Amino acid sequence: MHPIIDVLWFMMPAYIANSVAVDVSGIPFLKKYSTPMDFGRSLQGKRIFGDGKTWRGFVCGVVAGVLFGALQQGLMVKYSWNLPGMGITLAFLLSLGTMVGDLAASFIKRRMGFERGKSLPLLDQLDFVFGAFYLAWLVIPVNLSFFIASLTITIPLHYFGNFVAWLIKLKKFPW
Repeated sequence: MHPIIDVLWFMMPAYIANSVAVDVSGIPFLKKYSTPMDFGRSLQGKRIFGDGKTWRGFVCGVVAGVLFGALQQGLMVKYSWNLPGMGITLAFLLSLGTMVGDLAASFIKRRMGFERGKSLPLLDQLDFVFGAFYLAWLVIPVNLSFFIASLTITIPLHYFGNFVAWLIKLKKFPW
C-alpha cells in the first residue's frame, strides 16, 4: 500500500482514542464519570492535570481505540489487506500511549503556567503520537521514517479534527 495509507491505518487506534476522549464529554449518561484524573489536586500550587483530563475521557478513549483496532484486525483477516498488522494488544498500547501522552502534555503545560485550553503548538498536536509510539515499541520495532511520517501527517489532521470539533461545539477552542 501507499506509505500514507499505512501510517493512517497504523495510527487509527491512536487517532480514535484521542478524539473519543473529547467526544464523550457531552454524553449525558457518562457525566457521572467526569471526575478529573488528578481529583482536583495540585502540585506546588498548580493543578496536576486540570479539569479537562477526566477518567471518563481516558477510559472511553482507550476502549474506543481497542475496539477500532479489533475492527481493523477483522477487516485485515476478511479482506487480506496488505497493511501494517493490527491486533488487540497493539491497539491497546497505541490507545493507552495516546492517553498517557496527552496526560504528560497537560502536566507539562500546567507546570509552565498554561491554563486549560491554551495552546502550546506542536506539543498539543504531537503529545499523543509520542505516547502511542512509545508504548507500541513494547511489541513492535519502531521504524524512524514511519515515526516521522506519523508526526508529519498528524499535525494537519489534528488541526482539522480540532477545528471540526470546535465547529460542532465539542471543544471550546479550535486548537
